[in-house]
Amino acid sequence: MTLTPTNYGNNPFQPGVAQDAFIPDQLLAGDLKVVTHSRTITGGAALKRGSVLGKVTIGSIANGVVTGTGNGTLTVPVAGAKCKVGTYTVRMKSATTFDVINPNGVQIAEGFALGAYTDTEIGFTITAGGTAFIAGDTIAVVVSAGSGGYKLATAAATDGSQDPVTLLADDADASGGDVTGAIYGMGEFNGNAVTLGSGITLAAATTALEAQNIYLKTFVTAADPS
Repeated sequence: MTLTPTNYGNNPFQPGVAQDAFIPDQLLAGDLKVVTHSRTITGGAALKRGSVLGKVTIGSIANGVVTGTGNGTLTVPVAGAKCKVGTYTVRMKSATTFDVINPNGVQIAEGFALGAYTDTEIGFTITAGGTAFIAGDTIAVVVSAGSGGYKLATAAATDGSQDPVTLLADDADASGGDVTGAIYGMGEFNGNAVTLGSGITLAAATTALEAQNIYLKTFVTAADPS
């Protein structure tokens, strides 16, 4: 049997002394078991570990579909901060007034006049047509479910991501499209080391995240240890 030798030249090692220092980012702040999940990160931005995320639960909203006598229109539907997935029903009380029932069957408006309408759940504009509405006519407004991806929570969002639900566990760059990233499912974290989106206060994030088993502590410094 013939063996092929491996040739080595002069040892390139040079003697010297070096020192490395590990400087943690101070995000973790407790003994509670840390749980992570792999999820889709969206939103078109590069996010840092510790970013406070919301979930995209609301998708598109279609123009209203009229059932009954009148041929008016319901257009420019927009989601409010508390919008729900499902079908909103506008029920005409007369030619010019209506009630609004949300997908849970709860009446959220009564006797509102035609024109622009808005509340914390939904907004739209109803315009009369050539044939007047009559009592009992209905208009269905369908709100589709969102992508389920996670993005930086901001107070002005209307797609569900305005509500903080978790923290980003590792840096994730979604500026070029959706990516898979890690989020926390449980743990204790340093409130001074998280990244907050526009309009989201630390107090609001702390309260919202507690319902998701994410606990923020504010007495822990975020400064690098010396």
